[in-house]
Amino acid sequence: MTDGADDVSGVHEIMAALNYLVDTSETPVFRQTTTATDIVSVAGARKPRTVTIRNARPLAADLSLDIEGFAFTEQVTKVADFNDDAQLASVYTPEIEELVATVAGASEAVVFDHTRRSTEASHREEYGSRDPVPAPHSDYDDSSARQRMRDKFGDGADERLRGRFAIVNVWRSMSGPIEQWPLTVCDSRTIDDDFLISTRREAPIRPEPSFEYARPSATRHAAYDARHRWYYFPRMTRDEVLLFKNYDTLTDGTARFSLHSAFEDPETPADPAPRETIETRAFVFYD
Repeated sequence: MTDGADDVSGVHEIMAALNYLVDTSETPVFRQTTTATDIVSVAGARKPRTVTIRNARPLAADLSLDIEGFAFTEQVTKVADFNDDAQLASVYTPEIEELVATVAGASEAVVFDHTRRSTEASHREEYGSRDPVPAPHSDYDDSSARQRMRDKFGDGADERLRGRFAIVNVWRSMSGPIEQWPLTVCDSRTIDDDFLISTRREAPIRPEPSFEYARPSATRHAAYDARHRWYYFPRMTRDEVLLFKNYDTLTDGTARFSLHSAFEDPETPADPAPRETIETRAFVFYD
């Protein structure tokens, strides 16, 4: 394992299990709670499959959102506390919008969501963080991406829907180097849509004991495909970001999305620091 973000001479690849979905006749359901003691619920048959996950740090300079579907860069943020919603709105949102537009080569990026995740139950309880999702998936399909646009822009969505748009996630550590449950991303060129299964996502708008779920939306979870090529960036620090595409309207061979999944790293130290991460979703617009 590498000793830090600047050392790329360590492990070239690792073997780890990913919880692939097994295709059935029933529509799977992904249900996310906000209860600190619970873990994410992914209804539907799953089968762990051991895959090779490659250290992408040596390749970082050559990665592209439009080719592999993911990119990696450094960004020193001015956010002092990622658990402060006011700082996310006033400081982090404009930082990420500028970064995403630059990396994507776009005319505009508009952040619409921040999600904190933690392996520490007390943090989930105090800050509303969610737990990592250990399942290969993409967050949107054609219908849910367009519906999310309408949710965000209301009457202004129709004009934006006429041109190309994409959805990009930005993922980073909120504290020190990530020592457990890192994120792996799949090279878009190795993804076959025939192995993707539409999955209903249900997210709570009212916490227990009286759960109320918002209108279901659709994600796509992956069945096992031996052609998938997975990558990760060991021990990501607070000043590093992984960007990956979740949707693109283009169908000309440009990467439309990269599957992603948290995974149990076999190189995790004996007493790892909690995994404290934030992922930010942004619409990306092109002239």
